[in-house]
Amino acid sequence: MDTLFTFFQGDSPALQYIGSWSASLWDNRDMYQMQLHLLLASVFPIYIGAHAALRRPPSALAPKKQPSTDNEDDELDLEPAIEGLRPSDAIMFPVLASITLGGLYLLIKWLKDPSLLNKIMTWYFSTLGVFGVGKLAGDSLHVISTIIFPSVWSDGKQLYHVKPDFQIQVTGESSRSQPLRTITDKKNPLPSFFSSIPFAESLNTILWSTRALLKNHWIFRGYLHGLLNTKLRVTFHDVAGLTLGLAAIIAYNTSGKAWWLTNLMGFGFCYGAFQIMSPTTFWTGSLVLMGLFIYDIVMVFYTPMMVTVATTLDVPIKLVFPGPKRGGMLGLGDVVLPGIMMALALRFDLYLHYARKHLKQGETARYVEATGLWGERFWTSGSKEKNVADAARFPKTYFKASVVGYVIGMLTTLVVLNYFNHAQPALLYLVPGVLISLWGTAWVRGEIQLMWGYTEDGSLNDDRKEGKEELTKEEVEQRADEREKRRSKEHAHHVFLFSLSDPKHDLPKAKLDGEKEE
Repeated sequence: MDTLFTFFQGDSPALQYIGSWSASLWDNRDMYQMQLHLLLASVFPIYIGAHAALRRPPSALAPKKQPSTDNEDDELDLEPAIEGLRPSDAIMFPVLASITLGGLYLLIKWLKDPSLLNKIMTWYFSTLGVFGVGKLAGDSLHVISTIIFPSVWSDGKQLYHVKPDFQIQVTGESSRSQPLRTITDKKNPLPSFFSSIPFAESLNTILWSTRALLKNHWIFRGYLHGLLNTKLRVTFHDVAGLTLGLAAIIAYNTSGKAWWLTNLMGFGFCYGAFQIMSPTTFWTGSLVLMGLFIYDIVMVFYTPMMVTVATTLDVPIKLVFPGPKRGGMLGLGDVVLPGIMMALALRFDLYLHYARKHLKQGETARYVEATGLWGERFWTSGSKEKNVADAARFPKTYFKASVVGYVIGMLTTLVVLNYFNHAQPALLYLVPGVLISLWGTAWVRGEIQLMWGYTEDGSLNDDRKEGKEELTKEEVEQRADEREKRRSKEHAHHVFLFSLSDPKHDLPKAKLDGEKEE
């Protein structure tokens, strides 16, 4: 490097400038590596959390239920309860945040030694972290399992469908008009060239059994008289994820709070927040962000509270990055708050995708699950045939625009931070970056009114197209009460009961309809 710098020290001013800039870049490489780490770590939970938060848009019909002999299992509510924001939250968020921050600041000043407060808050967030990290770990294991055991894959010429009920792989299209598929000679459930490896029959059996373990679900029933009455669908990934979450929290509290464990807990909190929070509308989300934009400026520039609390409390409510001097940190609010708007943008993209399909086909299309298909997308990236992974391949114009705006805002934050060498309110730059990118994209595309009118409060749903009347809130509550009464009758003679069982399934037919052996 010294020889290279000597070359740039010639008589040319341009070469001298490049040389001095390169030397500065090399001397401060640790700082820039830390800042790149910060940038990637802030975008990562937003990207995966936004995709995990995808759900059926109002422009798509609900998918048809598969016939089952266990009607009770069909009634299980798989979608998490979504906390929708309201316009009044634009005022309440900054007010509550100010009260909380001010209370913590005064408590720190009064205690002088914050070790007790750190312990209490650490155990509180650790309890929550078990579920946040558990959910993140469980979904990560699901992604890995879809890569190892995809339901469909392509070799660039043909599309292969894995049929676990019959432990075969088939090719060809299947429809009502042409229910014809060809059974291949592949004996294991693996994709690509792995599927052609001649494993022993016993190993193939283990592979199919492992795939079933990872793909199937169980029914968890919990009853404690007068206190608990619940029924949930549970997968192997859920159990393994919760176990890993518990192990991570124990390691965090016994290993000196390693920075990467702190960040893992932060990722878990962010990931969970994107799936249970929604701005409901773009204009509500914009109002909330603008209110917090002002709050962040006041608390960082005009009071010592934000910096004092962030640097004093050693609790997993921030992302931390090792580096020169004291390293760097980023509050989870700087990820979650812009992130919920970016997640809304991705769901808006999905809404537009189905709306355009409706205009093109003349009828409303049924929703196809768009989450958890990372393995299928990877293995069918070169396929021209339609497959289940196409549900996740919709145009993501607004989401990509918001990511660009967020990255620009984060880069601006880092540049200003280095220039002034003073803590910066990240929302000062992130909020304009995200909002300008979203509303600017809508303005350029002529979709301002469409974006303004989009809402997730349920008013855009139109179930009458299937001959069903839209349920009122009272009717939904009445049906929930009826299910609760039915469950209570099931446990009429129980004091407590906890069980994990297989759901009831229709037995597969002895023959695979419409398929012939090659």
